[in-house]
Amino acid sequence: MREIDDDKLGLLLKQTGGMVAASFNCAITVLGDRLGLYRALGKLGPSTSSELASHLQLHERWVREWLHQQTCIGQLEYHADQARFAISPEAYAVLADEDHPAYLMGGFDSALAVFPAVSKLEESFRTGIGMSYDEHGPNCACGIERMGAFTKKHRLVGEMIPQLPGMHDRLVAGAMVADVGCGGGLATIALAQAYPATTFVGFDTSDVALQRARANLAEAGLENVRFCNPFAEPLPKDPTFDLITTFDVIHDTPYPQDLIAQIYAALKADGQWLCEDIKGFESFEENLEQHPVAALLYGFSVTVCMNSGLSTADGAGLGTLGFTQQVAKTMTQQAGFREFQLLDIENPMNNYYLMGK
Repeated sequence: MREIDDDKLGLLLKQTGGMVAASFNCAITVLGDRLGLYRALGKLGPSTSSELASHLQLHERWVREWLHQQTCIGQLEYHADQARFAISPEAYAVLADEDHPAYLMGGFDSALAVFPAVSKLEESFRTGIGMSYDEHGPNCACGIERMGAFTKKHRLVGEMIPQLPGMHDRLVAGAMVADVGCGGGLATIALAQAYPATTFVGFDTSDVALQRARANLAEAGLENVRFCNPFAEPLPKDPTFDLITTFDVIHDTPYPQDLIAQIYAALKADGQWLCEDIKGFESFEENLEQHPVAALLYGFSVTVCMNSGLSTADGAGLGTLGFTQQVAKTMTQQAGFREFQLLDIENPMNNYYLMGK
């Protein structure tokens, strides 16, 4: 090894210190969410620690230290002339407004949920075997659900379905739809609310996700939706569905080619498959040089996505950035799909593909 460059060492220490601070911040930000601190600041406006603590009936000393940390990390603002703390409209959108496309609290939930998995991951590096989603516990599933909520609730029906030729009319008239890897069922429920004449089936191998999906369904009070585990009720082998959807699913599964083949078999001859998956370049070098959030996505891959893809000894382990456009085109063609289209749907994190027989 060459001799240490003190200037480079100083820069690296500063960068690494920031990363350690960010790791602590995952836990502290989740606390702010669970305790309602961000929402309260949005309601109260610039506040002292005493005012904020009193409003939420919390202990002032803890709130004060939380405010200090949040200001130093850059998520809150400090008005020195008033000795008050505030949340900007931008920070409120990211940290508190569940109906804003920039809302990212689910990411903090997910990061915090995987911290306990470090011991298991250490063993995974030796054995090659990762973890299923359920092994991470319910907070991971909750975080992932919150991360994708805006698109499913606010863009799916109004923006995406109209890009599927003739599908809106079919759903209005009454069709059969499967949401494969449905998670908490947000997409399934949003579609079912918009198209009451259509029958929807959500499939997921995660019992935690299915519990959340059924709870969300009970709250929505819909009659045209049901959820099931494909281990108990597999996708039908005969052409059954007019539309099949997958939202950030294919790169997670240990057997992506098998799942694509099952989707092909369960789709009617004139059916369509809408596939959302992570947007990435075709090589690591391109991701390294050009992808704005490559570090985030590779981090998510090691702890969650590739982990799931390698949860069996012969898992494919595609990883978060592994189901690229070219890989998607090749794998779907191998399963028999003749139509492959990249839809014109703008999303910084995802591509949207439309496949047909």
